[in-house]
Amino acid sequence: MNVHVSSLAKYDFCPRVIYLEEVLGVTPKPSEAKEKGLVGHTIRKELSLRQAKALGKIREVSELEKILIEEVERIFSEAPRIYVEKLEGIDYDRILDEIRPQIMGEIKVTLRKLSGLVGEVGLERAQELVTPEKVEYSIRSESLGLSGRVDKIMIEDEKHIPVEIKTGKMGDSVWSGDRLQVGGYILLCDEKFEQTTPYGYVEYTQACDTRPVLATEKLRRQALEVRDKVDEIINGKVPEICPHGSGRKCDSCGFKEECYKT
Repeated sequence: MNVHVSSLAKYDFCPRVIYLEEVLGVTPKPSEAKEKGLVGHTIRKELSLRQAKALGKIREVSELEKILIEEVERIFSEAPRIYVEKLEGIDYDRILDEIRPQIMGEIKVTLRKLSGLVGEVGLERAQELVTPEKVEYSIRSESLGLSGRVDKIMIEDEKHIPVEIKTGKMGDSVWSGDRLQVGGYILLCDEKFEQTTPYGYVEYTQACDTRPVLATEKLRRQALEVRDKVDEIINGKVPEICPHGSGRKCDSCGFKEECYKT
């Protein structure tokens, strides 16, 4: 058994997604909204990963806005070269023209956060706090039956802390699927780094807000239970149509048309 941690979040959204995508090999139906979301995701994620780089280029916090704008302009041109497979077949330049104003507006949120951090702890310490120990770090555990690629690993109090970057809208609290995904990474970090991981984070880039996910016994148990349910589907169990009973989920799902045919 080997379940990808991202599948825990997919299962939380709808078990049929696991069946259609991972068992039948169905590709979600492309849409304008999905393509915009994918381009926005790559750009926002890349900017999150480059915050420490931006801080390393300044001497005074007054320089930060200019540096962030320059960095995001580099990301606009470099994203298609970095995320080659993800952006394949997408009219990147056209979509970028449409979402550019929104992305540039979000820089002000990032600027306020980083400026506030520098004002609180100083430039050198701020750079340390936003510099990941590892980026896009792959972990696999045969004993757990889990594998995944963590967006960022931070070091806090000598512990390796997983961070999942999410670029969609933020809810009142951490979305349940995001929580499960971080729970899977927590289990993997426990084993990989021989530690008891106390928490992880979900970083919601649009709001420039990072929210903690406590590594409770309940979360660890849920992650393992969902792992087993995903494995059951991969090994032949067929989930019923619309098991969650949410029409809103179905309406927003790229698998909807194929799902109801299958």
